[in-house]
Amino acid sequence: MYQLLKSRLEPRDPQTAALKAKLARADRLIAQLKAETSQLREQVTQLQRGTPALSATPRSARSRHRPLAVVDQRPGAASNRLAVRSPLGRERVGKGERLARTLRDRPRVRRRERWLIRLVDTMLLAMLSVAGMAIFVVQQQSRPQQVVSVVPSPTSTQSETTQQIQPADATVPKVQTLDELVYNVQQAPPLEHDEALQAIVDGAMALAASKDLSTEPLSITLIDLKSNKIAGYQNQTLRYPASVVKLFWLVICEAQLDQGFLKADAPLAADLNAMVVYSDNDAASRVFDRITQTTSGDALSGTEYDTWLKHRLQINQFFRAAGYDGLSISQKNYPIYSLKLDGPDGRELQMHDEQQQPIRSLMSSDQAARLLYEIYTGKAVSASRSQEMMALLTRDLHPEAWKQQPDNSIAGFLGEPLPPDVRFASKVGLTTKVRNEVAFIESADGETAYILAVFGADPTYSQSADILPAISHAVYTQMVQRAPQHVGD
Repeated sequence: MYQLLKSRLEPRDPQTAALKAKLARADRLIAQLKAETSQLREQVTQLQRGTPALSATPRSARSRHRPLAVVDQRPGAASNRLAVRSPLGRERVGKGERLARTLRDRPRVRRRERWLIRLVDTMLLAMLSVAGMAIFVVQQQSRPQQVVSVVPSPTSTQSETTQQIQPADATVPKVQTLDELVYNVQQAPPLEHDEALQAIVDGAMALAASKDLSTEPLSITLIDLKSNKIAGYQNQTLRYPASVVKLFWLVICEAQLDQGFLKADAPLAADLNAMVVYSDNDAASRVFDRITQTTSGDALSGTEYDTWLKHRLQINQFFRAAGYDGLSISQKNYPIYSLKLDGPDGRELQMHDEQQQPIRSLMSSDQAARLLYEIYTGKAVSASRSQEMMALLTRDLHPEAWKQQPDNSIAGFLGEPLPPDVRFASKVGLTTKVRNEVAFIESADGETAYILAVFGADPTYSQSADILPAISHAVYTQMVQRAPQHVGD
């Protein structure tokens, strides 16, 4: 019998695990603060350089030949000082008076900008200090660890499996070119279909029908992580995933970082955080450009277009080579405000026949659930990178946390009806035509753990803010009853 155990990097004690999670979040926040600080400084510089000329001459002194106000904007000029000159070019204002007028006329917005920069700098230094302390404690407490991976026994009648000890953070062999890079988990997990689990899925489907929602555009995948069983409804049907596709871009980015094809820097860390935590399309567009080595823009021709298209389609092959058949993730999500794009344009439109609908991302609920399963079990890219991805995907279900965020990913989705102490990690996708989510859910006592993917590919699902919460509540209640402590009750 096949049995798959968790192979993620397990710390020796809960304190180390908490510190590592805090450290991962601190690293992301530090990168984001650095990027924001740089942007604020650039804005202040632009304001200083673009300050309009101000007349410093008292009204009583104005005449037909009143002096002209001139701003000294030469590089290195002290404070862009204001000098009032006569028509003959001779300076007529004393240094003391000129300084007073400069201070008086300087826009107040500059003081606010400087105050904001000082505040951000202070926060950044504080975060750096916390991160440094966390790194020190983790290094002191961490020890070389091993992970048990279970290999299926030769016959299904054996009651035990053969165990092999492998390094905790083993990665795939280095490759020479980006075209050779493929997802390291080459086969789907050996999950078995379960009739009892199927009954839970059927109940979720019936719940949607009871709310006058068509079940034709509905897909559901449910994986019990305690028994490694699976069930679903139209779970292999390819549908538009909306922002759930960003989960796949995240894994590709981590794989390229791991193999050295991408360099970790503050802008990339900030964009990854914004893409996964806030589902920001502009940040996702920049991440997408980096992992595909392409950019959006005008139409291309000849070999230039062929090269561009090859890079775009390579990310499909990254997963298809590992059994993600039919997966398509080579188009960006829109709108992208920084590019002033409401939809595919230019070279993106060249990717399809003009007589057909634009190419869109496509995946099944099974594929979304499988990828999250592989992240949870520590197999996606490596154990440590899987742990970092789980930290980004983790959401706080306490109402006082998520209700303060107007555009949160809890209200109207799978996490809304769950107890606040549930361990929850997810990626949602919402447009005017779809409402999707894939989520990892574990009860506070650890006895119940499962992955649930729900795709509602129709405007009626998009407009229904209660269907995913209703499905989630029903599934959670039945999964808790299915937990080991309830067996035989």
